[in-house]
Amino acid sequence: MNLEELRTQYHDLAVTACEWRAMGLADPHDMAAEVFGRLDSTKDHGLRDLYASIERVVVLSFQRNAERSSIMDRLRGGVFTERTAPIPGGDFLKALSNLRGRDRNILQYRFWDELTDLETAEVLNTTVEQVIERLATAGSRYLGKLSRSHPDLNLSDIADTLRSIKPGIYGRYGMG
Repeated sequence: MNLEELRTQYHDLAVTACEWRAMGLADPHDMAAEVFGRLDSTKDHGLRDLYASIERVVVLSFQRNAERSSIMDRLRGGVFTERTAPIPGGDFLKALSNLRGRDRNILQYRFWDELTDLETAEVLNTTVEQVIERLATAGSRYLGKLSRSHPDLNLSDIADTLRSIKPGIYGRYGMG
């Protein structure tokens, strides 16, 4: 699809994808504008191109943040100190971060970015059947890691569990 169609259909998706990936380093709306600005307006694009642009913009946001702050600023700001208060859902996020990258990515695409199985397949350049299989495997691994830190919880709904710990306020279909 052309760039304007892509922007119209996936602007809110770009905002939410940028928001949780950048963790507050930049405004997600500005980042989404940069995502679409990096795409060639003379070519047709798909979700795979959109996600490549999102990843590039997120990396650039981290680089810009690092350039703005010196090592002394980061030391004074407590970057290298331990947190005193626990993060809400911290154990759930830790279990997610301890997954292999491909497992974590498919879960985040599906439940944080709210992609359909077909859209996830397009981003990963695979089939819907493989997405469904990989989601089941990744979900089992996630719940397995989580059950080791929380044996008292009887978690079985991977979708609700992951959606409940998504950082940020934006969702694919607006604020949520």
